[in-house]
Amino acid sequence: MGMVSDLLMSYPRSFMSLLDFDVSDSVSVRTAKLQSAIDRAHDAGGGIVAIPQGIWELATFRLRGGVTLEIPARAVLKASGKIEDYPALTVQDANKDRQPYHFLMAEDCEDVAIVGDGIIDGNGMAFWNEPMRELARRGVDPDAYCDEHGLPPVYRNANHPWYREKSARPSPMLEFKRVRRLRLRGITIANSPGWTVHAHDCDDLHIHAITIANNLYGPNTDGLDLNGCRDVRISDCDLTCGDDAIILKTMGDSRSCERVAVSNCIISSNCAALGLGAENTHPIRDICFTGCVIRQALRAVQIEMWDTGTVENVVVSNLTGTLHTEIPLQRAIYVNVGCNARPKDGTWGICRNLQFSNISLNTRGRCLFTAPDGARIENVTLRDVHLIFDAVENAAVTVPKYPSSQMSNHCPEARVAAAAVVAQNVDRLQLLNVMTTWPGEGTQPANAAAANQELNPHLDDVPMHGVWLRNCVDARIESPFLRGFRGGEDRFDFSEIPVSGAG
Repeated sequence: MGMVSDLLMSYPRSFMSLLDFDVSDSVSVRTAKLQSAIDRAHDAGGGIVAIPQGIWELATFRLRGGVTLEIPARAVLKASGKIEDYPALTVQDANKDRQPYHFLMAEDCEDVAIVGDGIIDGNGMAFWNEPMRELARRGVDPDAYCDEHGLPPVYRNANHPWYREKSARPSPMLEFKRVRRLRLRGITIANSPGWTVHAHDCDDLHIHAITIANNLYGPNTDGLDLNGCRDVRISDCDLTCGDDAIILKTMGDSRSCERVAVSNCIISSNCAALGLGAENTHPIRDICFTGCVIRQALRAVQIEMWDTGTVENVVVSNLTGTLHTEIPLQRAIYVNVGCNARPKDGTWGICRNLQFSNISLNTRGRCLFTAPDGARIENVTLRDVHLIFDAVENAAVTVPKYPSSQMSNHCPEARVAAAAVVAQNVDRLQLLNVMTTWPGEGTQPANAAAANQELNPHLDDVPMHGVWLRNCVDARIESPFLRGFRGGEDRFDFSEIPVSGAG
């Protein structure tokens, strides 16, 4: 089929249905009405199913090929809070956040869209237990509660802020599998119980001007999980997520992820704003993030490789914002090759061809580019990058104190190195006009005492180098304002480090 015919296929047909929802309908009756309208639109060759204004509680339903679901302003589709309303629809890869229960499902179809200015409400609180911080404020003893409920030691903390997921919940809330020409436009998706949107092996995906409004302490409330997707455009979105806001994956049951463009988004996250990998069994390549603004994030950009796939050809540009969260282990830019367990055959993933330019970040954490001995990161450029510190997270304290699978665990020296930019086992590293502004420099405030919080009381004015490198080959450093701080006056720490071509 030619390109023009493909484009014509993406437009809705003449079928139009405005649902006759009634407030007296049960959840099952209302869901059946919606499903019937979707099926009739599909059988008619495609069309629009429009939701009336009001708040309508529903259970699981399926979108089908050729159907546009229109949710206008002042219309809310609210997910049922009862897990028994969610049939097991999918067999998922081994990940506790990929459950078989979903609020909305589309699978093996084409020309699917959800549009409008209305809301999809995932009713997340119905599928969580209260965080320890809330229980402690009501006088509950954390140790006694953990003993009673068999919780792991991490919850023996009266300040622990995260909600705890129940064993079964709708996650991903919106599940799209092998959908071609998928469009999400204008809608707000709120209160997801887990992952919000999971697109699995989808082609020609366009997400424009949507809002995701999740609880920042919801358990694994990712925003957009793109797993093995190709030809993706994400633009002009506003995303608030407890976990990764936009994350590209290639899990074991997916394929490669290629040709993804993200632009003009505003993001809040308690994890990564823009992420690639973690699960990366297959290649992730040809990725562009540009023109985004970060309200808060633990990491602005993350490339994390737990598996032995490939990440290559990644461009990040025109990025700004503030990374201050109350969660420790902050990093401005984080790239790490390293499986959760050392590969038995000695092979590691491949990470290469990364460009970061025109970036200005208010941060309390470092930039880390780390690979274990035996692995390499190749061809990394930071150009016109400004790191602005009002305080410095003391990594020598926080890294040992807060164990994490996402903290360069195979690089024990690098993960605690005191420098604005840390790199280990990187080939052809360029730092061009990278600049630091440290606490108290010029008009920048020194804010260590005020920055300390209950969850992260380890913000300080510790001495820092400009750069720490270990086993990097062909490093080019042309950054006169990349300087050390308070006893790290020397710009570069190269002690016992084989560096070629440092300038």
